[in-house]
Amino acid sequence: MIKKIYIYCACVMLTLSLMACSTQNNTTGLYSLNSSQVTVQKNPVVAQNNQVAVGAVTGAAIGGAAGAGIGAAVGSNTLAGAAIGAGVGAGVGAIIGYQQQQAQYERLINEGLRVISLGDIVEITVPSDRLFYPNEANLMYSGLPILGDTLAFINSYGPVKINVSAHGDITGTEIHALDLTRLQAQSVMTYFWAHGKPLDQMEFYGMNHQEPIADQDTATGEYFNRRIEIMFWKNQIGK
Repeated sequence: MIKKIYIYCACVMLTLSLMACSTQNNTTGLYSLNSSQVTVQKNPVVAQNNQVAVGAVTGAAIGGAAGAGIGAAVGSNTLAGAAIGAGVGAGVGAIIGYQQQQAQYERLINEGLRVISLGDIVEITVPSDRLFYPNEANLMYSGLPILGDTLAFINSYGPVKINVSAHGDITGTEIHALDLTRLQAQSVMTYFWAHGKPLDQMEFYGMNHQEPIADQDTATGEYFNRRIEIMFWKNQIGK
C-alpha cells in the first residue's frame, strides 16, 4: 500500500511538472523588440491563436497519462484512470488558455489600447494615429503588430463576429471624413481577412465624427476622437 502511495505521489508531481513546462512554453509574444525596430515573426497571428487550443489539448494529454499511472497505482482500471486524468487535464488546459488570454489582454493595454468588457460585449479601441498617417487610409508598418495582437486576442474567444468602425475628427468636410473613416475601417478589416479572419464574420462602418468621446475643440480631444473601435460579443459565434 505504501508503495502505491509513493507511485501516486510521483504521478502527481510529474503532472505538475509537465503543467509548468507547458505553461512556460506557450507564453511567447507575437513579436520581439530590439533597440532599433520591431521584428514580426513568421505567421505570428496563426501561432498565437493556436496557443489556447494547444494548451487544452496538451493538458488533456498530460492528465490522461498521469491518470493512467494513478489508476494503475491505486489498483483501479487503467483506462478509467486515463479518462479521469484526461478530464482533469482538459480543465488544466483551459486554465492555461485563460492565462494566455490574460497575457494577450495585458499586451494590448501596454500598447496603449483600451479594452472594455461589459457582460458579453468586448470593445477594443485603437487610436487611428497608431495605424494611419493623417488623412490616409493605408496602414502604417508600425501599426501592423498592434493589429496582429488585437486579432490574436479576438481569436482567443473563438470564431466570433466582429464590427470594425472608424471614427474621425471635425477637420475637413463631412463627406471627406465619412469617406476617410469608411476606408480606414475597410483597411483594418482587410488586414484581419488577410490573416485568417473570414469575411462573413466581419462588418465595417465609417462613422465620420458623429460619435465623439472627447472634446472636439482641443488637439488632445481630437486625438482620442480619431479611433478604430472593434466590438464583438463573446457568445455570438460566426458561421
